[in-house]
Amino acid sequence: MTVVAHLSDPHIGATAASVDRLDRVLAEVGRLPRLDALLITGDLADHGLPDEYAAFFAALPPAVPTLVTPGNHDVRDALRPFVPAAGAGPVNSVLDVADLRLVGLDTSVPGRDEGYLEPATLAFARNAIDQAPGRVLLAMHHPSIPVGNPVLDGMALTNASALTELVTSSPSVIGCLTGHVHSGLAGTFAGRPMLGAVGIVSTLRIDGGTDPLEDRTAMPGLALHTIDDSGGIITVFHALAPGTT
Repeated sequence: MTVVAHLSDPHIGATAASVDRLDRVLAEVGRLPRLDALLITGDLADHGLPDEYAAFFAALPPAVPTLVTPGNHDVRDALRPFVPAAGAGPVNSVLDVADLRLVGLDTSVPGRDEGYLEPATLAFARNAIDQAPGRVLLAMHHPSIPVGNPVLDGMALTNASALTELVTSSPSVIGCLTGHVHSGLAGTFAGRPMLGAVGIVSTLRIDGGTDPLEDRTAMPGLALHTIDDSGGIITVFHALAPGTT
């Protein structure tokens, strides 16, 4: 069994409360009786500034194995110094937890809101999958399934067929973990679960409205994924209670 705490969209720097909201979620994560890895699927910073990344990474628990992926608000060159294994180009990374491999894929497109898997990222993913010690979870910011909001559905992953090929050609891939929509997400893509975490800085409006697009007064939260010994994924979505410290 492996337990992964999945956070997304802290958007550090978007509001005066952004760091506090992240801290509160991480405090809840710290109360878990078991935690094997921490995953944050993008929009780590709101403006992609070095000081925003410094504040984000300073908040993370140093003893917990952690993997991050970039989102459309992130800036690769500013993020790269904080991800030691990342080379030039897309900021991709891998985290092995026992026999589970988390593969972080950069779906960001500089200057754009929609997502795209570049050839370099697809090659990285293929190699990471082929060399995995066991089961694989792919993690990325942009989902490839519709969520029913015209704005978010207009800025999803644009080359979903490339992701389909990665997933269907690899029996070791047991699911995809995403962010971007600032809401818990549970669906099926290419025959595997696609699961998105609750937003931290805000929550997507449930009525599909676009003005405003999000509710910044809603409580932040996270998704908790438990991968059992058969490769099944049990996901529980948690929202903090008002007054949680």
